Amino acid sequence: MRVEDEVKRLMEIDDDLSRLKLDVIRVLAIFNGVSWVSEIIPDLIKLRGGVFEYPLREDLLDKAIRELESDEIILVEPRMRGMPFSRQVYEDKLVKLRDLQAARRTLSRDPVYGSYVYRQMELIRRALEDHV
Repeated sequence: MRVEDEVKRLMEIDDDLSRLKLDVIRVLAIFNGVSWVSEIIPDLIKLRGGVFEYPLREDLLDKAIRELESDEIILVEPRMRGMPFSRQVYEDKLVKLRDLQAARRTLSRDPVYGSYVYRQMELIRRALEDHV
């Protein structure tokens, strides 16, 4: 399935799983097309400002990721990852959006995506103003 078609389809559906799948695509588009599974929930919280229209549960996230992978919207690769401030490693899953440009293009008119990008740009602008 093409990313554009899936994003448009998800925007029209009003169920918890579809909203979460769309949010996962939004997060991946914001973070240059990649994220670790272990970081998606914190990234979703940032995206939504902690306010969700659906229950944010790991089992629902796992299902969303499996379905997006099955639809060939994302790739999921098991990878070893280092732990912060430690020499230990653990297995996580790297999630990659298959077509970042198509996702960004399709999300360009999306209010949730646009609001997050605008808020981040404002933070950067204010930080730069403070240093001038």
